[in-house]
Amino acid sequence: MNDIFRDTLKRVKPIRFREPLAETLGALKEEGALDYHFIDVVKMSGHACPTVSAAYLCCQTALEKLYGDTIPVRGEIAVTVYGEPDEGVYGVMAQVFSFLTGAAAATGFKGLGHRFKRKGLLKFHSEKVDLEALCFEFRRLDNDKAVLVRFYPQRIPFPEEKAKQLSHLLQPAIWDAATEDEMKQFQGLWMEKVEHMLLKRDGTERWLQLEERRGQNERS
Repeated sequence: MNDIFRDTLKRVKPIRFREPLAETLGALKEEGALDYHFIDVVKMSGHACPTVSAAYLCCQTALEKLYGDTIPVRGEIAVTVYGEPDEGVYGVMAQVFSFLTGAAAATGFKGLGHRFKRKGLLKFHSEKVDLEALCFEFRRLDNDKAVLVRFYPQRIPFPEEKAKQLSHLLQPAIWDAATEDEMKQFQGLWMEKVEHMLLKRDGTERWLQLEERRGQNERS
């Protein structure tokens, strides 16, 4: 793991997967599990922020509910995003889901014969399940069990004074107009919110909620 990352980000609990496609095609020396760390998601997305952190936690929490003590299987999880790709942060969060679960949209892997298809496992749906929340469904393909994740970004706790300070420093930071001290202050506040979400998780049940759903076979 790269040592240039903040030590706090290295403490985030990883998500463990089995990857049958890699096993079949010989990328792994032996069958086993792969750990996906939050830092891997940071590398993929190019940054750490509350949105990327929330996507990681949405996925992790949903998979823990769906799989319990067993290891999730990449490529055997379908994800429905209840929003459009270019609407708000739905597209950003969907990229994290795809990176972690292997579920892909139209550009995904078509599979080998009847196995390993990733294309079409990530879908966007314009339906709004909850007008106050960003909603996502994670569904196991092997048993059709599904959970709906509701993410309420406005409920994430962060001191009002720090939020105002962060907002005030944002524009100078992105326009290269901040002093060295202001930049350090901005980065400190920004990462404080990220680390609060990922590590402290105070009041998570208020802003990240799960609901078991009937599988597609049961709904039809």
